[in-house]
Amino acid sequence: MRILIRIVVILLVLAGAGYGVFKYKNQPQKPDYYEYYKTQDTTPVGKVGIFVTGLIMPEKHDHIFFYNVVHKIFKVIVPWPANKFAMVDKGVSLLDPEHVHSRKEFVPKHLEDCFGNDRDYDGTPYIVKYQQGQVFWKPPSKQLYLDHGYFIYKGRPGGQPSVCGKVANKARILYYDRVNTQKKLPHWQESFKIINTTFDRLKAKYPGIECRAESNMYYYEMKKKIDELLDAGCETIVLSSLMPVYSHFEDFNSGFRHCFEYIEEWEHAHPGKKVKVILSPQMGDFQPLRQAYLDMLKDRLDILPEGSSVTVAITVHGMPWDYFKHEAWLKLGPPYRDKVAEEVKQMLATTYKDKFSRTNVVVCQDEFADPIWDPKQKYLSTNRAYWSAIKDGYDYAIAVPIEFLAENSDTMFHHAMKCYENFKQFHLEDPVDYPDWSVPYTRTLVEDKTTVIYNGLPVGKYQPKVIEALYQSIDAVMAKRQGK
Repeated sequence: MRILIRIVVILLVLAGAGYGVFKYKNQPQKPDYYEYYKTQDTTPVGKVGIFVTGLIMPEKHDHIFFYNVVHKIFKVIVPWPANKFAMVDKGVSLLDPEHVHSRKEFVPKHLEDCFGNDRDYDGTPYIVKYQQGQVFWKPPSKQLYLDHGYFIYKGRPGGQPSVCGKVANKARILYYDRVNTQKKLPHWQESFKIINTTFDRLKAKYPGIECRAESNMYYYEMKKKIDELLDAGCETIVLSSLMPVYSHFEDFNSGFRHCFEYIEEWEHAHPGKKVKVILSPQMGDFQPLRQAYLDMLKDRLDILPEGSSVTVAITVHGMPWDYFKHEAWLKLGPPYRDKVAEEVKQMLATTYKDKFSRTNVVVCQDEFADPIWDPKQKYLSTNRAYWSAIKDGYDYAIAVPIEFLAENSDTMFHHAMKCYENFKQFHLEDPVDYPDWSVPYTRTLVEDKTTVIYNGLPVGKYQPKVIEALYQSIDAVMAKRQGK
């Protein structure tokens, strides 16, 4: 009996210690820059440098970008020790370009690694190594809805976490090649149009300021440009993000956190120098951004037939919110999202009160309102919003995606796969042709009697209002500058 009691005590101690380690390893990152954002002094002093960042995707495929994206995900949101197990180098990740998104095991005909090589270092084709029994199928992740499997060659390390190879390889083949007719994405070019035009306006109003920008997945370039601002004598750095809504995931624990780290490194290398850092208000706080999406929707509604019935879906990216209750988006996102929804309802009730037979407005999310992360359907997915409109017999269901400013791999491919699940006319590997980036990319699918329309993003003639929103968000800080 004493031995049994001792064993129980030991097990309880070990369990308690294990739980303690788990809690310690998964503490929220400190300092919490969302708390900093809420309590900061927003008056610039001395010479001002402006730095804009955000998750800006490269025009052409770049392995570094996707490698860093995967590392960010597993560092910022996946808890220890799951992140450590997931980021193991298990070998060389491989995909068959003809079956990139297969969810079931199959016999491949050709295999390539994430750099496009179809042979190993010794010159042997990976497909031959598969035939020799050295390449194995890895099934889709059980934690990601509609994920795909991949193959892995275990004869040597891949030189990176296997999941990095998997993600980057899919991006290389699918997003930037097979189904992308132009083989490039507009996100980088259109994002920097917004940024650079905003910088020109700010420089005209505030001569002497310094301005830099960089994608928050290019760490070396970020640090280099932050250093340039500080070496130029900037005493205040105003940070902004090209995201309508700030979040821990994209900003406070990613882009902004890196900026603070680089500024602190510079301060340590320059004793006696202290830099003031100000986070500008998010773009979604300013009406011109909402107006850009409203203008796009109005142009769409204007061409619909009289007497039609219309559902408008206000869509956001989405996260598994119940698992990240500390996420700043939960405070900063709804006021923006709900204001857009309110303004859409008002538009339908006034401008179009005599045109449509019935209307409906819903808010929904593209990601994580799925059977894995939201089995009780607490949150409305964009896919279910569409199917609800179809079931209810609406003539049109129009998606207004309010968290993106230019087309990217999510909007054109990854989110589309989830939003159009079970649509007869949607196939992930059908070609996507978007040659003119000066007009919004739209997608129209018909299911039963309902025409489902993805209404695109505010580029071209709608982009000036996006620029105005970024300008106003930074100018809200600059206007307080002392000694201006």
